[in-house]
Amino acid sequence: MQITDERKKRIIDLYFNQHKTYAEIAQIERISPRDISAIIKEEEARRQKYKDQQQKKEKTSNAYKLFSEKKRPVEVAIILNLPASKVSKLYREYWDLKGLHILNATYKETNGKLGPFLKLYGLMNDKGISIEQVVNAVDTAIHKLPYMESLYRQAKDQAEKMQRTVQRLENDSHALEYKISILDKTAFSSEQECRRIKQELC
Repeated sequence: MQITDERKKRIIDLYFNQHKTYAEIAQIERISPRDISAIIKEEEARRQKYKDQQQKKEKTSNAYKLFSEKKRPVEVAIILNLPASKVSKLYREYWDLKGLHILNATYKETNGKLGPFLKLYGLMNDKGISIEQVVNAVDTAIHKLPYMESLYRQAKDQAEKMQRTVQRLENDSHALEYKISILDKTAFSSEQECRRIKQELC
């Protein structure tokens, strides 16, 4: 037997609002307890789903409120008892709501690895450097870096050549010192020989 929506509404009203039992509803509506049970279970599931959706909306709005109060994601996760993945998603949604589209896009492009940017920002604050100064420095570095790298390579090659020259000169110096020592020994031997011959002649 097909139960109309109007009849379902009456059964739901009898059970939830008038607190009638299944037996009383069956007597009033002339319907089996089994059919009543199916209608009540369907309504309970619908109400639970609605309740879950409302709680989800409430947690979402509470998260946005906490973010606006400068709460960190980890604090929001603890306060609202939410998993990290959900809080991260809500945080990015909050960025969008605040008009921080570039930050959200950067987060996605870097796969969530914003550490280097935050480190740079910390250094800027410590050194009192403005964002414009950093932009100019990076722009200059981008255009001059290839030239600087070329100069570095040239200087490195020159240093290596000089090192080889110094090594060669050191080797030549050692060779000359050895030859001089040989000549000294030869001269000494010759002088001794001359003296011996002179003594023999006298």
